Amino acid sequence: MSQSSVGPAPWWRRLVPGLGALLGYRRSWLRGDVLAGVTVAAYLVPQVMAYAGVAGLPPVAGLWAILPALALYALLGSSRLLSVGPESTTALMTATVVGPLAAGDPARYATLAATLAIAVGLLCVLAWAARLGFVADLLSRPVLIGYLAGVALIMIVDQLPKLTGVRTTGSAFFPQLWSFVRHLARVHVATVLFAVVALGVLFTVAHFFRAVPGPLLVVVFGTAAVSLFDLDDR
Repeated sequence: MSQSSVGPAPWWRRLVPGLGALLGYRRSWLRGDVLAGVTVAAYLVPQVMAYAGVAGLPPVAGLWAILPALALYALLGSSRLLSVGPESTTALMTATVVGPLAAGDPARYATLAATLAIAVGLLCVLAWAARLGFVADLLSRPVLIGYLAGVALIMIVDQLPKLTGVRTTGSAFFPQLWSFVRHLARVHVATVLFAVVALGVLFTVAHFFRAVPGPLLVVVFGTAAVSLFDLDDR
């Protein structure tokens, strides 16, 4: 009887665990991975475009930001099953921090947002090196629920002008909400109809056709409608 011992993993596997998974890839995984990749991409494309807008950046910035992030996670990630993507809270906090500093300059806004992302990434690496992950466990569930509920309300109010065509002032929650209520008479009917149809398609597809990527469908049809009917000029 022989006994084989498994030695420690090579040093590079600890630094780039994703590369180790790729080198040991099995052909039987391919079909499921392709299906999962197409499904995630169908939701990720409109998601990153929307969250870029929430962060105060052009929608294309979300597409350019997610591509290198996904490629790097394929090498640095330790899980084959984890789906990565943008977060609404991160986008909203970016807009809150960068907006007052940019002073309305789009180029400065983009530079500050990129600098903030790099700084936060470096802090996360330092926190990982110092093993500070336990700090997240100190946040109680009620605090997290309240925080997420507040973020949801802020995002809703932030999107109301885009759904109705009503121009608002102020960047804080209550001033922006009050501005929206005061100017509600200026609602743009065509914009509201477009938003209602888009939301209707989203909910209908999610309820009756769960296998169909509703967000991607809305983005494709919405883009086609804008181009076909010259909605940018209206």
